[in-house]
Amino acid sequence: METQNHPAPDRASTVFRLYVGGNAIVTWYVAMTDPRSLMHLVASTRDGAILIWMLMGVGLAALLDALVNDVLPARFHWRLGRRQRHYVLAALAFCYIAQLYVEFFNMRSGGLLAYYLWNAATIMTIAFIDAHQRNQDAQCSTVCN
Repeated sequence: METQNHPAPDRASTVFRLYVGGNAIVTWYVAMTDPRSLMHLVASTRDGAILIWMLMGVGLAALLDALVNDVLPARFHWRLGRRQRHYVLAALAFCYIAQLYVEFFNMRSGGLLAYYLWNAATIMTIAFIDAHQRNQDAQCSTVCN
């Protein structure tokens, strides 16, 4: 089995992905277990239930990517997770924006507006930064070597 050399992980990116992955799973947990929460009301609709389960799955993928590719020793790796990281982050942002749509149009409440918009905007910003940085790293490894 060949070992591929990757640049050392950016710790800020690792911490961020651990946070957003964990936050997505906690959001799912609150929606499933606390009937008094607004997240539960969103999850109680058909579209909201699909989105909250999708959020949990994508959050789990983000969490596993950070743990396997950045925290565990280099002999452990998840190539697909590393290559598709920006898609996982974009999918997380989509889940938050789509929940906003479900929440607003089904309940006519803006209570979660700031939460969903903040999460989506932050995640997309980091996804673009991550994709740009990995593109720069790939160009450098091609040109510099």
